[in-house]
Amino acid sequence: MLVVTQAALPVAAVRAQSAEPAAPDDASTAQDAQLDQAMRAYERGTDNYNHAQYEAALADFKEAASLYASPDFQYNIGLCYEKLGKLDEAIRAFATYLRAKPDAPDRANVEDRIHDLEERIEQQKRDAEAAEAARLEAERSKAPPPVEPKDDVPQEPKDEGKGLVIAGAALIGLGGAVALGGGIGFGVAAGQRSKAVDDVQSGGNPDGLTFAETQTLEDQGKRLEAIQIGMAAGGAVVAVTGSVLLALGLRKRQAVRASAWLGPSTAGLALTGRF
Repeated sequence: MLVVTQAALPVAAVRAQSAEPAAPDDASTAQDAQLDQAMRAYERGTDNYNHAQYEAALADFKEAASLYASPDFQYNIGLCYEKLGKLDEAIRAFATYLRAKPDAPDRANVEDRIHDLEERIEQQKRDAEAAEAARLEAERSKAPPPVEPKDDVPQEPKDEGKGLVIAGAALIGLGGAVALGGGIGFGVAAGQRSKAVDDVQSGGNPDGLTFAETQTLEDQGKRLEAIQIGMAAGGAVVAVTGSVLLALGLRKRQAVRASAWLGPSTAGLALTGRF
């Protein structure tokens, strides 16, 4: 493979023949130590590039570019990126070369190179999308089909009334508990306050309550009585709702029978059948 050094062909001639690294155009005119160091890095990069050591060549050309600002080093960096498959970085390096060297004799060739790299990037994107679509399609094709129930397997008949029966019975119990518990609890509390007020009004006042305290007890008693009435009414509404649901459930579940009894001191409802 062709090795390009300071004594090689001019830059334009080199790029017209191959994509080899090129030395700066003004390398022969500079004599300072920093340029000499840059050219040694360039020579190492050229040798590594010609031996397909593109990572090492890239590092060498970057070192050269950091020591001496020549557009040609950017071109060499772009070549290394292209060989390494880093196409976006290669495009940026070639574009930097063209900006820094607007009168480059190989501008048309470099622009064509950039265009080809852009097309390769787009093709890679299309290939990746196609591969992903194929993978998803393969996964869908491997998915097991839904299991259909067999005709010879007996199906459990749907019991539409069971939920209504259970809900109705639960609401009846809840309503009774709310009405009974609330009525008794708040009724007792209201009665205590009413008795204390009555003691004051009758002239006894065993607790030595003031007029303000008596008024507070009376107000509390009234609120507790209102809560007692509300709890009893709310419990009754819940119980009635439960009775309606229970009745509907019993109608849907023909296997369930209801029977009620009424005695001198007790009453009840008996349910027999399947729950």
